[in-house]
Amino acid sequence: MELKIDRLSYTYHPGTPFEKKALDEISLTIGSGEFIGMIGHTGSGKSTLVQHLNGLIKATSGHIFIDGKDIYEAGYPLRELRCRVGLVFQYPEYQLFEADVLTDVCFGPKNQGLSVEDARIKAREAMRAVGLDESYESRSPFELSGGQKRRAAIAGILAMEPELLVLDEPTAGMDPEGRDEILNLLKTLHEEKGISIVLVSHSMEDVANYVSRIIVLDEGKIRWDGEPSKVFVHVRELEEIGLAAPQVSYVMAKLAEHGWAVDPSVTTIDAAVEEILQAARNRQVHIPGSER
Repeated sequence: MELKIDRLSYTYHPGTPFEKKALDEISLTIGSGEFIGMIGHTGSGKSTLVQHLNGLIKATSGHIFIDGKDIYEAGYPLRELRCRVGLVFQYPEYQLFEADVLTDVCFGPKNQGLSVEDARIKAREAMRAVGLDESYESRSPFELSGGQKRRAAIAGILAMEPELLVLDEPTAGMDPEGRDEILNLLKTLHEEKGISIVLVSHSMEDVANYVSRIIVLDEGKIRWDGEPSKVFVHVRELEEIGLAAPQVSYVMAKLAEHGWAVDPSVTTIDAAVEEILQAARNRQVHIPGSER
């Protein structure tokens, strides 16, 4: 599936004293199988933009095309769109509402018109995909841990078999272990099921370690759109718009400033270690433990 946004703008409360332009002439394309990180300071337009992707919000101006078809044309099947583009809101556990987990995960497939039995088949497949086995089926979703609730909520979207999964701060409020579990789950879904993913996050480390493309929003416009190494090299400019680069980027930039032959565009710890060790060997500097 290809999703193309063409000069999309959105204004909240038009014609009132509270009028605010949240998105300003946004244009971008999301291709099949991409893993994209979307970052920006609070109020930059991230959440507003992703709610356009499955038609929850209609643009003030501009167009969104799915496989070449304009979703704003009369008669476009928005219900079908919301199955193809799954949206997981921030704190997705608030989307849970049924008496047990299996019934909750079945909600989406049943709304697609599947029979109860077929819906249960889809729900069980989705639950297994997020690491919830049959022991969770009859449990109340409100008795689960925070990480398990997130998994159950994501399973409810996966059960509708989306081609694009959009997640708005899915790790918000989680401890490091829970955050890693969710991010590794998304990585697995992307690699094994081929689902395109858009991850909205405030964590620079998260997007640096998991995504292959980053879109930076600033005041409703796209400031940068590219590979992590090409985005995070703009350390000072990112700070000017209220963001930061991964800690690795600061370390590599400082080493480069001091004459070390390292690539300052490196954004992951593993790549940074290789760069530093090679530079140390070139400078004949011994780093204890590096010989192992």
